[in-house]
Amino acid sequence: MSETTKRTYPHGTAVEPLYTSGPQNNPGFRAQPWWTMVQEHLVEKEFAANDWALQRLGHGASGLLFYLTDEHYLPRILKDIQLEYINLGLVIEGSGPAVMEALLHHAHNEIIPASKLRGFINIDPVEIAARTGVWHEEKMYELGELTRLAPKGMKFMCANANFYGACGASAATQLGLAAAHLDFYLSTFGEVGLEQYWVALTAGTYMFEEIAKHRALRMLWKQLLREYDLPEVHLEIYSETSTTHQSGYDMHTNLLRATSAAFGAIAGGADAVQIRPYNSVATWADAEGERLALNQHFMLAYESGMDRVMDPAAGSYFIENKTAELVSEATDILNEVRALGGLVEALKKGWVQDRIDSEVSTAMPNEVLGVNLYPLDGEELPEGMKASKRASRAAHQERHKDKEIEPLRAVRWAAELETERESSK
Repeated sequence: MSETTKRTYPHGTAVEPLYTSGPQNNPGFRAQPWWTMVQEHLVEKEFAANDWALQRLGHGASGLLFYLTDEHYLPRILKDIQLEYINLGLVIEGSGPAVMEALLHHAHNEIIPASKLRGFINIDPVEIAARTGVWHEEKMYELGELTRLAPKGMKFMCANANFYGACGASAATQLGLAAAHLDFYLSTFGEVGLEQYWVALTAGTYMFEEIAKHRALRMLWKQLLREYDLPEVHLEIYSETSTTHQSGYDMHTNLLRATSAAFGAIAGGADAVQIRPYNSVATWADAEGERLALNQHFMLAYESGMDRVMDPAAGSYFIENKTAELVSEATDILNEVRALGGLVEALKKGWVQDRIDSEVSTAMPNEVLGVNLYPLDGEELPEGMKASKRASRAAHQERHKDKEIEPLRAVRWAAELETERESSK
């Protein structure tokens, strides 16, 4: 047990035990207590993806997220799926407008009004640049085409701030970069597509910070709309528990980590939440892991009552103060990025990479439950999974020295400790 009431989050911010007063925040919330329960699938063969989707819907998922290319035959993937009753996410490699047109043709053939389609198209030029090191200007034109094609229920102005979280960014930095991401699109497109913005976040295991983070994002969105003198519209928030917080040893502890993370996202007001399976660190697709992930949603809804409460954190002095603190810190980060010429320029200059690398160094844990804290004696890593040490920043930069942008690197907090445990055998 902790011997002090004074603690800090991994990135260094203080955790105060009690507040006696707090600001009157008004972040807004989703339209109803229910959230969309999302599961994802990497499409290889269309019929197999369709079988997977129908099974997941039969088990209670209300949102399907497909990773696909513009060469996949969409009607085969969506066969017998009643699109008007689910939330559909499409992460696309290739032409986003081509896939949107295919979706509209399929809906027309199935006699589904385009106005009934709900979900999102994911083509994010900024995230692609941050991940690959290459800026694709043509992707901006694709977003322009989607303003003409996408019905209102299909969000397409996407800020993939979850990638910054997957790379180890603190809550404040993830929010600040999310705001800079949104700022980049608002400055480029103005009011065009305004009702079709959405942001992806990662949800970490520090539950109260996650509640505040998700609430703070809505306040930052309102702040940006006021600055641009734009009407106030709802910002769709998709949140996911990622492999960043998973361990390969004692993997069932990942169920607990993901439940804490999902609770924070849901209580904070995420519209859609994906709970990644407890064993996704070792395998992409696994029926047992996916079923348990859905059951985590159901426990939070049916047996914990989270489907009946609107903004349960409202009025909590601790969370209201933490929300206001994160808004202030994120605004400072946004202003720094603006001074550098915007988010794309900040990536080109290495400012984002330097900040996140510094935060990762600060937050890297010395102990992870099941790995080197109360480990299970004799346990091995799952078959096919190898412990790997994170390459040095210098080696990473050398590998990508010919690129215009240094790609950001995903991090998994337990990886270093798993490597140490393996090497000590």
